[in-house]
Amino acid sequence: MPIRYVFRCEICGITPDEATRSAIANQCQEDMFGEFIEAMPGRWLVWHAGGLLGPARYACPEHRRALMARLRFHYAYTGEQWVWKRPPYPQRWPPEAPSDPNAPLVIPDSLLIDEHPQA
Repeated sequence: MPIRYVFRCEICGITPDEATRSAIANQCQEDMFGEFIEAMPGRWLVWHAGGLLGPARYACPEHRRALMARLRFHYAYTGEQWVWKRPPYPQRWPPEAPSDPNAPLVIPDSLLIDEHPQA
């Protein structure tokens, strides 16, 4: 059954545009902990937390600083190595096309190492 993620700004409650929503939804499939990531093209800031650092949180471009201040206040000593990181943060853009989870893994020839070179 298909699902649709709904993201809201932690401060004002607005939702991102479709391209940014798609970028944030694709981030949900990645395994991240304690990272600020910029979701492009809308410049939303996403806090990928988890465990001790609480749930993921989202901020629109106008409330990025407010979200960082809130997280730094609450997690200043628990997650200091994560919440005190300074910009620029890594960016994630929406994918070109949806990826098929059943597709075979393809490793480019340039990354293969020949352990038995031919003379």
